[in-house]
Amino acid sequence: MVHRNLLYGLAGALVLMALLIMLPKKFEMLKTNGEPNHLPEPASKNNQHQTEVSRDHLHLAPSIDNPLSPPCGEVCDFSIHKSKGMSFVKKNFNCRNIFLRLKYPPGKVYKPPLREPPTELLDAFTQNGDMALGSFYMDGTTASKGSVFKIEDMNKLIKDDKELKMIGSYGKESAKFKNGLSKYKSELTGKSGIVIGSIRPWIEVMLINMGVKHVTTVDYNSVIFEHPQISFKLMPDLADESIKNQPPQFDFAASFSSLEHSGLGRYGDPINPYGDFEAAAQIWCMLKPGGLFFLGVPASFGKRKGTLEYNAHRIYGEARIEQLTANFEEIYRFHTGIHGVFVLRKRV
Repeated sequence: MVHRNLLYGLAGALVLMALLIMLPKKFEMLKTNGEPNHLPEPASKNNQHQTEVSRDHLHLAPSIDNPLSPPCGEVCDFSIHKSKGMSFVKKNFNCRNIFLRLKYPPGKVYKPPLREPPTELLDAFTQNGDMALGSFYMDGTTASKGSVFKIEDMNKLIKDDKELKMIGSYGKESAKFKNGLSKYKSELTGKSGIVIGSIRPWIEVMLINMGVKHVTTVDYNSVIFEHPQISFKLMPDLADESIKNQPPQFDFAASFSSLEHSGLGRYGDPINPYGDFEAAAQIWCMLKPGGLFFLGVPASFGKRKGTLEYNAHRIYGEARIEQLTANFEEIYRFHTGIHGVFVLRKRV
C-alpha cells in the first residue's frame, strides 16, 4: 500500500514538473502570435493620450515636414480659454516665430488637394470635437492667377461705388460689410491699412471712398492693381520683410471670406489645422496697438460647435471664434447673411 502511494506521488510530481516547463513556452507562443499577455487600458484613456501627444507635437515642437518651421506655441493651443473677468482669450504671441512659420510652413502642399483631413490631424482639424466634420470638396489650384486691374478698371469701380452700385463679390453681403465699415469711418479716414485675401479690389475701393490714405493688399497669388493708393505684396515677401525687420505697422486690417480657407489646401496652400489661427495672429502682429480688424467669416452666432466642410471652408461656432479672435477685443458683430462680421480691436 505504501509502495503504491509512493508511485502515485512520484507520478504526480513528474506531471507538475512537465507543466512548469511547458507553460512559459505557451505564453511565449501567445505573445509571438500577437495575442495580449495583459489587460489593455480603457479605450477612452488610450485615445486621450494619443491626442495629447499629437497636439503637443504640432504646436510645441518643430515640424517633421519642415524642420525650419518653429513651434507654433500658444497661437495653436485651443486649450487656452478666457480668464475670469477677461472679454477675450489672452495668449502669448511670438511674432518672429509667427512669420517664420509663414515663410517656412509646417505642412505639406497637395495637388490636387486632399479630399479629407489626414487621419493623424483629425483631432486638431476638428478642435477635439468642437467642429463637426462635413464634406465639400473644391480644387482651387487650377484657378486663373495673375489678374490685372488697370487704372481705368479701378476708376470705374471707384465711380460705381460712389454711385452706390453693387461692386462687391458677394452681392448684398458685400453691401452690408460696407455698412459695417462706414460706422468706423472716423477711425479710417487718413489711415493706412491692409486687406487680406483679395483677388478683386472691392474692399480696397470701398475703403478709398471712405477716405483712407493707403491700402496694402496681401495674398498668395499675384494681383496687379493700377492705383496710387493701393499696393500689393505676396505673402512670402511679407514674411521676409517681417523677419528681417519689424513687421509693418498698420492702422487697420480687413478680410472677408478668406481666413476660413486657411490651411485646408483648397487653393494649394500647405495643410495646417491651425491655419486660420495663424493668419489672424499674423494680422495682430502687423497692427498698431488699438488698431481695428474687420473680419468676415461664415459663422453661426450663439452656437458652440461649428462645422469643417473639408476642404472648402470652416463655418465658425463660438468655440472656434474664441480662438480665432485671441488677443483681440470684440467691439461689434453682425451678420451679412452666411458670413458673420467681427469688428475687433488689438489689445496688448
